[in-house]
Formats: sequence, C-alpha cells, structure tokens
Amino acid sequence: MKSITIEGIVNNERISTQDLLQEIQSKIDEGFTDFEIHACGQHDIGGSSWAKDKDETLTFNITNPGQRVGAMARRGTKIFVNGSTPADVGWLNSGAEIVVKGDCGDTAAHCAASGHIYVSGRVGTRSGALMKFDPKFEAPEFWVLKNTGSYSFEFMGGGIAVICGFDCSDIDSVLGKRSCVGMVGGTIYFRGPIKDLADCVEVQDLNQEDISFLENGMDRFLTAIDKRGLKDTLLNINEWRKIVPLPPDKKTERIPVAKFRKENWVEGGIFGDFIEDDYKVYELAATGDGRLQEPQWDKEKCVDCKMCINNCPQNAISDDYSVNPNKCIGCSFCATVCPKHAWSMKDNKKEIS
Repeated sequence: MKSITIEGIVNNERISTQDLLQEIQSKIDEGFTDFEIHACGQHDIGGSSWAKDKDETLTFNITNPGQRVGAMARRGTKIFVNGSTPADVGWLNSGAEIVVKGDCGDTAAHCAASGHIYVSGRVGTRSGALMKFDPKFEAPEFWVLKNTGSYSFEFMGGGIAVICGFDCSDIDSVLGKRSCVGMVGGTIYFRGPIKDLADCVEVQDLNQEDISFLENGMDRFLTAIDKRGLKDTLLNINEWRKIVPLPPDKKTERIPVAKFRKENWVEGGIFGDFIEDDYKVYELAATGDGRLQEPQWDKEKCVDCKMCINNCPQNAISDDYSVNPNKCIGCSFCATVCPKHAWSMKDNKKEIS
C-alpha cells in the first residue's frame, strides 16, 4: 500500500477542485492507493477517482471537504471524513463505504444505489431520497446515529435505512416532517418518535429477520464510527419499528389536483402574495388558443395522401384537411410526415386571458 498526503491549500492559496482531483488521479496512476486529503472545500472527493486495477481498494481520509463527498463512488472505495460534511454525501453511491465522523448536510445518500454510508451525527433535509435497489448488486445501506431533517426518504425505491435516534429526546420526530413522500420500496428502521408520515407508507413491528439484520449490522456501524459503547443502548429491540411502503391494494385513492390544492396544499402557495389561485387544472398539452403553434395547410402542394390524417395523434384533421382547434395541440406531426411539405407550423401569438 502506497500512501500520500495531498493538500487543498498550496503556497497559501486554495487550489481548485479540478486541480485537486487531477492530482489525486495522477497519484493513483502512479500506484498510490491510500490518501490523506487536507481539503479546503473542494468537492467530489473520493467519488470520481478510479483505481488502475479494478480489484484494488482506494482509501481516502478527508478533512474539510466540500459537497458531494463520495458521489458516484464505486465498490472498492473507502472514504473516511474526519468531521462534518456539506450536502450530497454519497450521492449516487455505487458501492463505496463512506464513514462520516460528524453531521451531514442536506440530501445525504441521495439516489444511493449500493454500498454503505455511516454517519455518526445528524443528516439534513431530503436525505435518503430516491434510494434504489438493483437486484444485480448489493442493496444500499444508510445508517445514521441521530436523526434526519424533513422530507427524508422522498420517492425511496429500495435499499435500507437505519435511523438510530440517539440523543434525540428533545425532538418530536427523528425523521423530521413529511417523511417518505412517494416511497415505493425499501425499508426504514427507526428508533424514537415520528410524525407527519406520508400516507403511502405504514409502520410495522419488527420480525425475526429484521432483528437479525439490526443485531448484525449495528456492531459493524458502531465500529465504523468509533461508538461501540452504544451497542447495548441502541439494541433494545423493543424500541425499534420499521416503515415500509403500502402495497397497491392498500393505497389511498388518488384525488383530483384541484381538491389536493384546496385541502392539502400550503395555504396561499409560493405565489400567494402575487396571484389568486383559480384552482383550474389545465391539460398537459393545450388545445385552442393555448397551443404554441398552429398548423397551416397549403392546398396547392397537397397530393391527398392522407399521411397527416392517419398520423395525427389527436384525430384533429378532417377528410377535407380542416383542423379542429379544440383537438389540435400543435404537435407538428402533420408537418413532419407530409411528403410534399403541404403543412407548416405558425407560432401562436395570441394572448390567453
């Protein structure tokens, strides 16, 4: 194992992220595998570095990093952060082991696809969002000693999260507010109070498989963050529960957007100071005056092949080549398929009241 220290400040000047990452990669190419990185806010450290030999392990010990530590890091990479980190730790982690000896900013483990992320403190808003699982690879694991910020685990599609709730007696939810919105897969183990969960999930008691997972994984987690003395405190299994997505037959019926905005949306909305919401919901593709373009037909060029009629997705063109504006969305299919360029598109300049 060849070790080297790389500084983020050289000759009393902070070097750029690009220069730092290029220096790391050049040393990897020279055969170095063990890095001490004294950073100064440079981002993407550890994730964008690739060993010459895919079976070789790269190890990074980092202080004072910027965002996205370990972003897209691959299997065979070990990253240790001495202290806290800003946002996006382990973003799209693809197999690395990432240990943070402190707190993480927002969106920790965002889109994590494999590997392990261990945090010895708290994590910020939207952490664990979009975690996923590909059966070809090991499921991602995300272990947090304390708690998460609000909107955690949005649209989670797979993987495992463990929120230990240690030293959280002064908060009313270890998952923050509005957790698990859109969650469709994966499991979240938690210890401590929760509230404001999305209605697409349910809380369950642990089974024996869950207990075995926590017992086996807790020792590994606490060893990684140098907190083995907490094992007995955190493994009172009666204090743990899990969150899983509701199966399709248990999910609540979808409600119209207008009803959601009237009954569930934040009062006034983000533009409430400027406009009054009429609660109308428009189609994704506008017709009539709402079209961005209108088709124009040239009778002299037309050879009556009916390619436009047969390919119009809205059935808006009649046999005499007139266009029904209440069906037409201005998609330009007619102009695209016409072999004689009998159709052209005109920008719609009309003001919509």
